[in-house]
Amino acid sequence: MRRRSILTAGAMALAMTMSVQVAHAAVIDLTTDGSSGSVNGALFYQFDSIPTGSGVIDSFLRIQGMGVQHGYNTDGTIEYDTMASFTHSIQISDLPTIDIGGTLYREFMLDINQNGEPILSLDELRIALWDTGNLSGYSSIFASPIYDLDAGGDNWIKMDYSLNAGSGHGDIIALIPDAVFTGLESQYVYLYSKFGVNSVADDGFEEWAYGLQSPLIPEPTTITLLGFGALFLPRRKRR
Repeated sequence: MRRRSILTAGAMALAMTMSVQVAHAAVIDLTTDGSSGSVNGALFYQFDSIPTGSGVIDSFLRIQGMGVQHGYNTDGTIEYDTMASFTHSIQISDLPTIDIGGTLYREFMLDINQNGEPILSLDELRIALWDTGNLSGYSSIFASPIYDLDAGGDNWIKMDYSLNAGSGHGDIIALIPDAVFTGLESQYVYLYSKFGVNSVADDGFEEWAYGLQSPLIPEPTTITLLGFGALFLPRRKRR
């Protein structure tokens, strides 16, 4: 599942700049087409809808609730607002990797769904590794995460459901540095996320997935034009 590619010199420099860790509260605004940003070494960007049906992605965590909603994936007893359907364990080996500017990342896709107000916040994101996939108990599982969106500050991500309205389309790509996924490829990956603290959830479900055959993001030249380039070229929302 590894894809190694060479970006243009400009894109490489920009990717390196984006990967600098923040030491204070940051808001990553992904409410315009192709917008992107970075928090604590991870890259986040809004992307256009692509086919995400059976055989293309694996949805491993689904969360649904009103106001604030949160949960994590496991084969064990579920907690909080986690839905049993489309929720299961995953391993490091399941996650595709992509090379950006010489750095490997593991790719996750987030599909959000709102029933009214389109703006939604991703307020917490934590990832942890364990040897088994059926653990329960948030406090113990995520006591020492390998990635924490809030490390160094109360960071959050602002998203707009209207850009890719409808379930199963995908809205956000999260690229987590491969370097933090230490240990055996057989280790299990637990992902916890919380939505709705800064911009409330209105009963639509939020779903995390990954590509089954290869990364879901476009080819590197397309990333340069539609993803990282959006930091410099203002783009209009689709309504």
